[in-house]
Amino acid sequence: MKKSKKLIGFLFLLFLLLAFTGCTNNNSDEFEENGNETSELSPFFPASLGNHWSYLGDGMEYASFTREIIYVDGNRFQVMEDNGGTVSANVFLVTSDAVTRVFFQGEEYEMEDRLNEPDNDATILLKSPIEAGTKWTHDNQSREIVDVNASVTTPLGVFDECIKVQILTPDSEMFEYYKKGVGLIKREFIFGDDIISSVLESFEIEPSDS
Repeated sequence: MKKSKKLIGFLFLLFLLLAFTGCTNNNSDEFEENGNETSELSPFFPASLGNHWSYLGDGMEYASFTREIIYVDGNRFQVMEDNGGTVSANVFLVTSDAVTRVFFQGEEYEMEDRLNEPDNDATILLKSPIEAGTKWTHDNQSREIVDVNASVTTPLGVFDECIKVQILTPDSEMFEYYKKGVGLIKREFIFGDDIISSVLESFEIEPSDS
């Protein structure tokens, strides 16, 4: 029997909660911080102040969202994400071997500078080496780079040579696609024959200071 859209939407939101909320960790020494060091991962997360992305959703109301970088300090940057229902603050750390979300705060409508807040998250979004088969796990989820030459069709055209990351929990599956110099291109949640997707429809990347 085909699942209701309401149930699928609930499962999608639950998946996001599980997949993108890591364990609390107030010891930032766990992460290697080396200022503005060069990383092969950096081009997949352009981190200039003012960078903005807009994603067109399909399958549920809150699949559409926007992202904007509002604070940057060295290899830490803060992203405001707005899906029309809530706004969140996300602080990311880029090191030589990983891109990690180290802070998350929901319902963050004032968007204060959180770059120096104690770390409360440890979710690795992308890990080196950038090659098919690179895999990492955390709690009840696993992530793996399954393709480094994926093509993604968007309202802006086709993006080639994208990294495709598979994210699995015991009951759910998601794929994310990243393009060098652009960032996240597409996210799709798959539940049986149903798909909830968010695909890039516009973006603005400011020149890097480096």
